[in-house]
Amino acid sequence: MKKAYLVASVFAMIAGTASAQDNNLRFGLGVSTLGGTLEAAYRINQNFALRGVLSGGLNANGNQTIDGVNYSTSGQLGGFALLGDYYTGSTGFRVSGGAFISNTSLSGSTTASAANPITVGNTTLTGGETASASVEFKRKVSPMVTVGYDWNVSNSFTISGEVGAIAMGGLDVALSAPAAPAADVAREKQNIKDELSQFGVYPYIAITGSFRF
Repeated sequence: MKKAYLVASVFAMIAGTASAQDNNLRFGLGVSTLGGTLEAAYRINQNFALRGVLSGGLNANGNQTIDGVNYSTSGQLGGFALLGDYYTGSTGFRVSGGAFISNTSLSGSTTASAANPITVGNTTLTGGETASASVEFKRKVSPMVTVGYDWNVSNSFTISGEVGAIAMGGLDVALSAPAAPAADVAREKQNIKDELSQFGVYPYIAITGSFRF
């Protein structure tokens, strides 16, 4: 709920600032590596802009093999970014930096059988035992940087593209496997963390179409 209030407040702030000064306000819809995006931006002057991006809807439902174990997975990627944009000269090229508030949460579960053995640390389970795991960004608020370009198709419509990274600091992993020794659960938890968060960043790529008012 607090995140929803924050998002609403930022969008209201951008809109309010724009109304008080001029019409350099734009709203857009797009797609990204976090799902669909809703964007509001205000161009302060030729070189600087303030931008809020709400993203989400990219589901992770399906199956994924992690450290040799096949999990049935569910969850969703998403969050909110508040960014400052710097435009170089009079071009559409921009460099952006700010913070990303994560709403990402993924979970998975599996049941052991002779046909689907589960290895937890050094313990192998084959008789109906269960294991479940959940994954979140380690940082709830992460630094974010991107580079992008705005192409003004007309006086009121802009297509933008950007690429960058969210420095989420790796992943927080929770693992439950009641039939395995605690030491093996801890070992498997670390294996999952090492496999999923090798670089400590999440790639961000987005394409947005927006209207200026």
